[in-house]
Amino acid sequence: MIGRAILDAPAARPFLVLPGIAYRAAVGLRNALYDSGRLSAQRLPCCVISIGNLTLGGTGKSPLTSWVASMLRESGYRAGVVSRGYRRQGGRSALLLSDGRAILADARSAGDEPYLIARDNPAVPVAVGADRVEAARLLLRAAAPEVIVLDDGFQHRRIARDIDLLLVDGRDPWGNGRMLPRGPLREPIASIARADACILTRSDGQSPARVVEALQRYNPGAALFHCRLEPCRFVRPDGESIGSASLKGFSAYAFSGIARPERFEDDLRSLGIHLAGTRRFSDHHRYRRGDLQEVAREAHLHGSDVLVTTEKDLVRLVETPEGSPPLYALAISVTFPFGPGLQRWLLGRMAPPRPAGGR
Repeated sequence: MIGRAILDAPAARPFLVLPGIAYRAAVGLRNALYDSGRLSAQRLPCCVISIGNLTLGGTGKSPLTSWVASMLRESGYRAGVVSRGYRRQGGRSALLLSDGRAILADARSAGDEPYLIARDNPAVPVAVGADRVEAARLLLRAAAPEVIVLDDGFQHRRIARDIDLLLVDGRDPWGNGRMLPRGPLREPIASIARADACILTRSDGQSPARVVEALQRYNPGAALFHCRLEPCRFVRPDGESIGSASLKGFSAYAFSGIARPERFEDDLRSLGIHLAGTRRFSDHHRYRRGDLQEVAREAHLHGSDVLVTTEKDLVRLVETPEGSPPLYALAISVTFPFGPGLQRWLLGRMAPPRPAGGR
């Protein structure tokens, strides 16, 4: 992923023009082929709900995928999740991460985000694979779900979907408005026309003018919801949890390997934690023992009481060095506090769940 500082650096702009033109042309051609039917999407024998975004990382796709899967399960549906398993080790072929009874793989072989989804939803089967059609078929054979939730699926048009949910960052909807590699957009803003519903995160219940204008222009019929991604607890490596206010007043050394580390750091400050120091690794960084030894050394130099990271990072860590400050990971939850939530709208668009044992 290209850093935002590089994207905005004047010296880099001339070198990104031609790649940007080529990328935009390729995306436009691919979308045109799907829109015209010359490329066909694979229809699965179940309902498919896709969750995705238009920009690179950081909008909360995986937490919302976990929330939707949990909600569907509690509403009586046999739900499953299909994810790419970005930067997982052990190959690109499809892997059954969970059969809905037990977790069958670790975070390294399945990917950190799908692993967290499976861990937090033990009764929901999860499959991963670069070829998500293959992963979906594996999931269907193993668990016969009646609904598949497709994590980060907005651009993955090979699978036909019944409902497309598009997440948008309410404070920074489209970045600089440019497509890769000159900006964070994975496809043009006009692609919002494919969404059945737009879900604003970090919006505080307000609809930014840039989002309203895009919806009015390209998709006036889309439903609009506001959700919060809130710190809900801290988790230790042994699985023990403490309340989100438990580290208030502590001095912490924060480290992460995620798309938008500044948001994680802002969440810690909002909880009254003093950040004595920070270390930012690349997104989905594969930690080595030396990384953690350096983090622990820097934490001691800064006089930190604790180490703090994200849940995504925690499942990628090797054993923390002996003598390092206590380690905690910040967990994030999804809530819909502003008006009617997504659940009623989503269930209203779906057929009732089939009886157990039904096909």
